[in-house]
Amino acid sequence: MTRLFDQIEMLGRVLLDDAPKTPGGEEAIRTAATAIRFIEATGQVADFEDYVRNLEAFAPPLAIARFDTRQDADAWLMAQKRPPSSASILVADEYFSVFFNPTSGWRGLGRQPRLELYLQEMADQRPTPSGLSFATKAETEAWMNQQPTPPQQVVVDIAGAPYLAAYHHRIDYRVLYPLPAPTPPSPET
Repeated sequence: MTRLFDQIEMLGRVLLDDAPKTPGGEEAIRTAATAIRFIEATGQVADFEDYVRNLEAFAPPLAIARFDTRQDADAWLMAQKRPPSSASILVADEYFSVFFNPTSGWRGLGRQPRLELYLQEMADQRPTPSGLSFATKAETEAWMNQQPTPPQQVVVDIAGAPYLAAYHHRIDYRVLYPLPAPTPPSPET
């Protein structure tokens, strides 16, 4: 991955040599450069590069924490001195958005269909099966737990049904998601 400092230099060249013609373009470039400087200044370069690798690998959406119950997630959120203003967490394997308004102090969680959309998109792309086949979900979970660093995602067969074996590396969590049937082609095509 290209070093972030190099990206700031590139943004500077674009600003000086190829001044944006779109209204607000210069401000957008300056904001992007400031965001890159923030990432570097706060020691988040490795996390950012990791995030970009996840996007490029079409890995499951990033989650910053996981909880067994909604009550556990709510307790965590209320205990945060300064919670994230926007982030995703897993609650019993479902994605929730974390909301925080620093002005009012309001905080809350909202369920999001992010996982369902991700799994449907993956099913619609008809990923190549890995060739890994298991008789039961328990057998598959045992295989996943034996992997020192499991793949972030791999399609496996469990008793004839496709599943996504996913590894949320940021929170060291391994999970199996059943893949839905691909969306049928529209009658217009």
